[in-house]
Amino acid sequence: MKSSIFKAGLFTVTMLLVGFFVGAFGASAAGYDQYAATAGLAVASLNFIPKGNLKTSFNIILAADVVAEWKAVYKAEGQGVKDIMTKLTQRSVTAKYFPTRFTEKTVLEKVSAEFSRVLQRFQKQYTPVGGVKFEPLKIALFKLKIDLQERPDELEESWLGFLADSSLNRKDWPFIKWFLMNALIQAEKDLEMSEIYHGVAGAIVEGTPTAAGASLDGIKVQINRLNTAGKLDLITMGAVPTDPILYVEYIEDMIKQVERPLRNELDYIFVQEDGHDLFRDGMRLKYNVNYAQVDDSKITKLRNDNIQIVGLPSMAGSDKIWTTPSWNRQAGFKKPGNETVFQVENIDRLVKAYTDYYKGFGFWIGEYVVSNDVELV
Repeated sequence: MKSSIFKAGLFTVTMLLVGFFVGAFGASAAGYDQYAATAGLAVASLNFIPKGNLKTSFNIILAADVVAEWKAVYKAEGQGVKDIMTKLTQRSVTAKYFPTRFTEKTVLEKVSAEFSRVLQRFQKQYTPVGGVKFEPLKIALFKLKIDLQERPDELEESWLGFLADSSLNRKDWPFIKWFLMNALIQAEKDLEMSEIYHGVAGAIVEGTPTAAGASLDGIKVQINRLNTAGKLDLITMGAVPTDPILYVEYIEDMIKQVERPLRNELDYIFVQEDGHDLFRDGMRLKYNVNYAQVDDSKITKLRNDNIQIVGLPSMAGSDKIWTTPSWNRQAGFKKPGNETVFQVENIDRLVKAYTDYYKGFGFWIGEYVVSNDVELV
């Protein structure tokens, strides 16, 4: 009898330890080191929960959705965070091509210096010629924010009851931690798919959230404003072809029209993702390249220039083709520490979370930005 009790106790302790380490390791592997202990305890606690058939949802789960789907009845069936299937989301891509500069200001500033001719043939008389012209350069930053609120009590009698807690402080409930971590991922998608390329900063209406794509001035509108100001290196090319070979020739002809000193500084040509695939297919067809034996970085590079074609998710639906040297692309960031943290408040069982920071993406010298002549408005 004592032996059986001892073995049962030893087995339980072993399972608890294994559960804790599995949960902690899983959280760390997913990049959430700060929640390793919480995840470990959550997994370990599953040993005390009766196991049954798991039910899963393939939607982003909100409290009201879960209550509507499974009604206000909580059954402990071993469900956990692993069973919450969130929809696929787009992570940030475009921003990594803009070198980041941290600042305490709301605008980035530099000055361009342009020299006129100074060299001349010698003569005895002093004949000065040439000089320098300075022009101030600015890239604006836009203040962004995330405001969230949720009443997690709605979860307590639903299938998501495991995300509730006995604490009166709702902001400490597991649901809030899960919710905020995934909100940060959604913010990356919002920046990539709505703001960084297609965005046009809109007017603030007090008490009303700004619409998607109205939080900052994106790449497209800045290129078009440079063209309006006569500062863009606009290449007349006409409509973008859909045939793979003609698409390759279109980009090759466009880059050939860029002056050699600037062309030698170019690193990437930016297109939408479908354009990247079209260029790759065109290179294989035009130059009879055996794709199975050629690295992708070579088949998506111009033959006569060391310039790579890059497909940006942010440019979805756009036929613009643009390029500029890496040192002419710039991202600005104020309050970078706020991007991954929230101020969380618990008011009358309603949990509110918010954060704010500044971001901006732009170009220093417009004359060094090259674009085809489509979508100019």
